[in-house]
Amino acid sequence: MSAGSRSNSAPWPVAPRPFYEEAFGSWLGRVAARYQLSVGTLWEISVSEEMPVLGTAGWILFPAISHSALEAFATLARLDDDRLSRIQTPPGWLTDRRCVPYCFRCFVLNDADVSAPRWKREWLDPTAEFCRVHHWLLETVPASVFRLSNHLDAAHRAISRYRKKCLSRGAGHLR
Repeated sequence: MSAGSRSNSAPWPVAPRPFYEEAFGSWLGRVAARYQLSVGTLWEISVSEEMPVLGTAGWILFPAISHSALEAFATLARLDDDRLSRIQTPPGWLTDRRCVPYCFRCFVLNDADVSAPRWKREWLDPTAEFCRVHHWLLETVPASVFRLSNHLDAAHRAISRYRKKCLSRGAGHLR
């Protein structure tokens, strides 16, 4: 799709708003889940440029995108592109990882919308260790969960299965 034809494209019928503390990859994963598409397919039909190369953590650790891609997503979602710009991943956080830290309770109990799990941007900081809300150590999930999941709903199911398996093995660090 050319940039000219994209500007004439209708906005998405339903456009989940990004949460202020959410990572860009999480928002993109929620939009893809809404339309039952993979993040890659959502990118292909939304933006007229190649999707950035993703690392070991897949789309959750989405690299910062170009201004034109940001504008395209903002237009489709009826957002100010500054809103999407603020949730992008800082370049210094883009490292290959075996595991990704997170707080399961914060992930599934989103105060802003209990029906919408989201991945907090702060969890992508390579130095993140503690949940700022619950004041406990962050859990980890294999980075492959995101590479193997098409969107955030699929990742949520995979994370829940992983936690259940860890709990049955007696992993005491899970909350």
